[in-house]
Amino acid sequence: MIKINRPKIPNIKIYAEKSESLAPELRANLLKLIDENAVHFPDFVARLKDENEKFTKAEEETLEAINYYADPENFKNKDKKVPSFTVYKNKELREHIRTLFNDKCAYCDSVFLGNSTADIEHFRPKKAFNPFKDGIDEKLIEPGYYWLAADWHNLLWSCILCNRKSNLDQPNVEGLKPLGKKNRFPIAEETKRIRSHNQNLETEKAILLIVDPCADDPDDHFVFPVKEEKDVGIVRAKIQENAQPSKKGEISIALYGLNRTKLVADRMEAGLDLKSIFMGLLDSIEAFSRKKNAGEDTSEEIEKFKFQKKRFQSKMKKTSDFLSFKKMLLEDFKNFPQLQRLGLTIESLLE
Repeated sequence: MIKINRPKIPNIKIYAEKSESLAPELRANLLKLIDENAVHFPDFVARLKDENEKFTKAEEETLEAINYYADPENFKNKDKKVPSFTVYKNKELREHIRTLFNDKCAYCDSVFLGNSTADIEHFRPKKAFNPFKDGIDEKLIEPGYYWLAADWHNLLWSCILCNRKSNLDQPNVEGLKPLGKKNRFPIAEETKRIRSHNQNLETEKAILLIVDPCADDPDDHFVFPVKEEKDVGIVRAKIQENAQPSKKGEISIALYGLNRTKLVADRMEAGLDLKSIFMGLLDSIEAFSRKKNAGEDTSEEIEKFKFQKKRFQSKMKKTSDFLSFKKMLLEDFKNFPQLQRLGLTIESLLE
């Protein structure tokens, strides 16, 4: 997982074009349900009072969700039409999210589209949530974070194995385990969970128990051991200043399934590939120096160097998979005697 700096809401039709009208009765009911001091909707009350005011598609969907989910009586009425969530499926929005996450899963940092489809993931579950206390699945609780279903800041690009729940195996773990996020959303103090669109979501952030790649720095919570061959490809919770492993890291690894066997194998393969290219790059530089000192033709070595350097740099581009893992490998590569003997640095090879 890598840190993603999310930009402002994209200027696309569903977020920018105010073309949706609301029925008078819907406006009247919403005025009863939305607190004019609600931090997430600072101008909704004033706009709802203006009968000529129109809303964007994302705003309309959010308001319809508030109208339904904020009234407990609606859950008892089986005939009541449940509003649908469709904005997050918008093709233009989907493209912006794909680009933001560089075609990689927000959680496992893998490039997966060649073998699987992508999910537009809601970090905070929209319809219902599973408290997942102590790593145990619990009954779904309604409503979820219904007012965030179309929220740009709540949407991520994810592979189906991180986003959905599947029974998968893990190295050195007996049997299959249910891995994947699904509706799981644990926090440290359940009584402080935000359950209403009128509450300030910021107060919940301090008690989240899973890593949000757009709000947290994953490097603060995860570490990839590279010293022992048996550990290569495994992710572990980073030890904190209190000498304890990151709680967020531990729970995130289990919840997202970041140590599922195939993913560990893919990381290991990516690491071996990077190491092979790096060693080939050093060999070409050493061969060049040797031939140059001997007064021999170095044209072949120059071409090999250019090719290997280009490959090495391509493995560290923002669109390349498993970047956090690879960055830790590079730290280990700095101790290679051959690199030091040649008087080179990792940074110079990536320029």
